[in-house]
Amino acid sequence: MTSPSNASRAGGFTLMEMLVVIAVMAIILVLITNYGAPRSQWLTTQAAAHDIANAMRIARGQAIAQGRPVAFIMPRLPGGVSVSIAPPTGIVFAPDGSASGGHVTLRDAGRIVTINADWLTGQVHINAQ
Repeated sequence: MTSPSNASRAGGFTLMEMLVVIAVMAIILVLITNYGAPRSQWLTTQAAAHDIANAMRIARGQAIAQGRPVAFIMPRLPGGVSVSIAPPTGIVFAPDGSASGGHVTLRDAGRIVTINADWLTGQVHINAQ
């Protein structure tokens, strides 16, 4: 027969064991929340290209609806994406739907995405390489 002191030690966990488990769980939780979701720079660049194309289409629609020229305004882009606009004066959409022509180029780790505004029709196209 076992003594009462040995029986009480056999079942359950000590306070120290419980504190260690809680501390380990807290560390894992902090690491997971600080790390965040995995991100792809290429997907970020493609999303930025779609945002720019949509902003161009909106500017074209405003020019047609308001009957006056509307300049394309670059939307806010995520970090890590280099941008160049040609012509340097910017892209302007006319009331008839045409544009001054030009393109916006995004570069990301050797990949290039170009968003073109056709000068005759004002249509916006995305070309990824």
